[in-house]
Amino acid sequence: MGMLVRAAGRVRGLFAGNYAENREDEQFHLNSRGDAIYAQGLPELAELVRLGDSWQVITVTGTAALTALPTTVPGLRLWNGEPAGGKCYVIDSVVADQRVIDTTQSGGLSLFAMMNKPPIAAPTDLALAIRSPLGKTYGGKARTIVSVAVDDGWYPHGTTASTAPTAVGGSVWSVHEAKLFGLYIVVPGSAFSIQAVKVGSGTAAVFFTIRWHEVQLDVRQ
Repeated sequence: MGMLVRAAGRVRGLFAGNYAENREDEQFHLNSRGDAIYAQGLPELAELVRLGDSWQVITVTGTAALTALPTTVPGLRLWNGEPAGGKCYVIDSVVADQRVIDTTQSGGLSLFAMMNKPPIAAPTDLALAIRSPLGKTYGGKARTIVSVAVDDGWYPHGTTASTAPTAVGGSVWSVHEAKLFGLYIVVPGSAFSIQAVKVGSGTAAVFFTIRWHEVQLDVRQ
């Protein structure tokens, strides 16, 4: 005997539903054209930021870029002060912005990053302002530092122009960002560092930014 089977779906119009936690018997969603909705409906980072544990920090004093590959001196370092089994810091992106450029120098700015193996002793906090893209006040255990770090291997990230930019009115603002998409996970007791390298370092005018998300993860180590 034949049987007619139908798959029922909920058509989403102007508003998405607000469903209770752990609700199992829910229909899949369709748009008004009948297309099944599987792709995310918000911009890339909106759902992460909505969860309320996304943060960013920037240095307040410019430093000169290095003129050789980094070894132990970071431009900015993020230390995870959570206890064992606590939240991990998932690195979203890093930035080096150069706010005064000597146009007699050649070459672009290159970004490097390093992950230190735990345990790293608790450092003195540089007390930089950690801010939320959601407008919250930071209450976590991260510390920001620029102290000497153990060299556990520096790696290049991002792309940059091969020629020096031309100054307008004596200076320009040159921003170099590397989107890391969670490539680095700072476990409790570990640290993540970034640094910039340039041919002819010159003026102390490089500022560093780290953006990260604090999440509870089961990390295999």
